[in-house]
Amino acid sequence: MKVMIHTRLAPARALAHVRTRAHGRLKTVVRSFSADRAKLPASTRAPTSAYVHLPFCRSRCYYCDFAISVIGTRTDASEGMRAYAEAVTRETRATATRMRERYGASGIKPLETIFFGGGTPSLVPVDVLGEILGTLRREFGIASGAEISAEMDPGTFNEDKLRGFLDLGVNRVSLGVQSFDDEVLKRAGRSHDVREAELAIEMLRSCGVPRWSVDLIGGLPGVDAKTWRASLDRVIESGADHVSVYDLQVEKGTAFYRWYGENAKEDGSRPALPSEDASADAFREASAALRAAGYEHYEVSSYAKPGARCKHNQIYWQNGGWYGFGMSATSHVDGERMARPRKMNEYYAYVNALEKGEDVGVISTGGDGSDALFEHLMLRLRTSDGLDLEDVTERFGASVVDEIHDAIKPFVPDYAVYGVNDRGHRSSLHLTDPEGLMMSTEVLSTLISKMPSLADDR
Repeated sequence: MKVMIHTRLAPARALAHVRTRAHGRLKTVVRSFSADRAKLPASTRAPTSAYVHLPFCRSRCYYCDFAISVIGTRTDASEGMRAYAEAVTRETRATATRMRERYGASGIKPLETIFFGGGTPSLVPVDVLGEILGTLRREFGIASGAEISAEMDPGTFNEDKLRGFLDLGVNRVSLGVQSFDDEVLKRAGRSHDVREAELAIEMLRSCGVPRWSVDLIGGLPGVDAKTWRASLDRVIESGADHVSVYDLQVEKGTAFYRWYGENAKEDGSRPALPSEDASADAFREASAALRAAGYEHYEVSSYAKPGARCKHNQIYWQNGGWYGFGMSATSHVDGERMARPRKMNEYYAYVNALEKGEDVGVISTGGDGSDALFEHLMLRLRTSDGLDLEDVTERFGASVVDEIHDAIKPFVPDYAVYGVNDRGHRSSLHLTDPEGLMMSTEVLSTLISKMPSLADDR
């Protein structure tokens, strides 16, 4: 069987794109996701998580297809950041008004997770981040002990700014290192070097950040077994309690797509991307090294020390609800998923319409049937917790579980294994680590092709 690793650079933005092998070819489809609203009491539907998109970056990395605003080294960039933050706070207030109308004041629960993604949130002035957090606190409330995460890049903050973020309540940092090799960073278009990465790690330690994660990307040009192992070793030595290991996806519209995409011309001046086999070996190496160092491989691209899972990202994999604020942010509220505009002026127009109470549109709305089932399988099989078959029976019926048993047979036991309850019955299904997780795309495409209940997805 052909190994296919399926990870994306950020879970929140990855959720709407599912890569499947259908009719013998690999394709990307934008799915219409759903929540099983009938099983959720009205009083519990309001989300307790929020994603806030802060799009500002010094430059665009060569692999990046996210909605960002490049500010370079401009000294007046903070003015644009403040204008954008004002729009985010306006969107937050207008959304809160709608939520109170929908759920009633008592139905709005304090936020338990907040995630500032980007872009590069660490470029934003402390007081600007504080204004956004303050608005979230006033409109929704923030629970005691809430996880508040911020993505930060080496070279974009100093100790004063880091302490300022911590004083605001940020208690988890996701540090975008990507590689501990200067040549690899340069070839990926990163704006920092290894020295700045080491300084950033030292600041996280000295300032006492309660939880922090390091991001690495496998499959970048110039990465070989030696440089990859060196990056893994350095992450382990750093003491990070969480590590995200992403496999490079060459996306249309990026510099990498021009250089390495399906119609790209060979250029001997650029190093080739690692082969598929080399990328698979890198995935295996990361899993083995990090698990040996005490990390739990709890999701395809996520590793955590005991008790250090990212609570916010687990909301995505558990198909929970969350608010989304800011340009391109996606929300999942009461079974409805909506993506905000990717361009700044269009986002500002969206906020104006929202404040006026106009219909701003729902990009993707919840349904039922095969969409809900496929979504559930896709999300749960990405995680070490796996697929709870008793839950599947309750939500979708015993016949669906029988279909799963039949379809998964070719993958058992090398790529998938069952968990057994105290009655000796098969109660859960898990992909093996690392081989099964690398085959997740193949497993899902097989389920689509073999399960009658997923016939609409073919």
